Amino acid sequence: MGACWAGCGACWAELAGPPPPKPSREKRWVWHGGLPMCSDDLAAGGLPSYVGMVKRDEVQLGSLTLQIETWPDYRIGSSVWPSGVLLAHALATGAAGLPAVCDLRVAELGAGPGLPGLVCGLLGALSVTLTDRTELVPLLDRNVELNGLSGACGAQALDWSWAHRSPLAAAGSSAVGPLDLLLAADVVYFEEQEPLLDAITALMAPGRTMLALAYRERTPMDRHYLNERILPRLDASRLDYEAPGHGSCEIYVGRLR
Repeated sequence: MGACWAGCGACWAELAGPPPPKPSREKRWVWHGGLPMCSDDLAAGGLPSYVGMVKRDEVQLGSLTLQIETWPDYRIGSSVWPSGVLLAHALATGAAGLPAVCDLRVAELGAGPGLPGLVCGLLGALSVTLTDRTELVPLLDRNVELNGLSGACGAQALDWSWAHRSPLAAAGSSAVGPLDLLLAADVVYFEEQEPLLDAITALMAPGRTMLALAYRERTPMDRHYLNERILPRLDASRLDYEAPGHGSCEIYVGRLR
């Protein structure tokens, strides 16, 4: 059957049942992966009845094999994006400049399907907390289950603007202690800058927590923000990382000043 661009929905209805409900909340356009993407601005979520296509892929990273489910029709964050794959690959292969994660307390910001954090779980991290918006927590839970990591990994909703009040931040000031490693990949958006910086500073203990931030430039604006606002807060080194078939990205590794 050829592609139909009529937009009437008849072909879809015949093949896949009723089309998804029209969004009822405000949408916005953001640049991601070099493309304009439409993102629902959901303040509070939960899993809707429709997520679109469900994909499951076997991902080989060094000696590790992961099962990763994605929902490419659902949200920007429900797919795996290039810097996330590259950060996961770097962790899995023990790239120079990145810490060995065995026995570390790890969290991932804007985890989406959770690939870098799941790699840490398979590598023996003491605990891994995968965080994202509320509506993506079920996807994270699914990938934790698929990879048999329920004992090591867990998922939490995290609003970056309120990260300082989150259970993850509270744990850092309790007997549990601060995080050892904070992961972030494909999270530097022009639209999200101040909340991102809020979350980074809320979850990192100065001089203790290490940040591994994987970045690929989308616009001059996000590059400017990275250089002028985020990096000055860090004592960090830059790793230019590439892997066959996955391209390249910059990985910044460091601690808060």
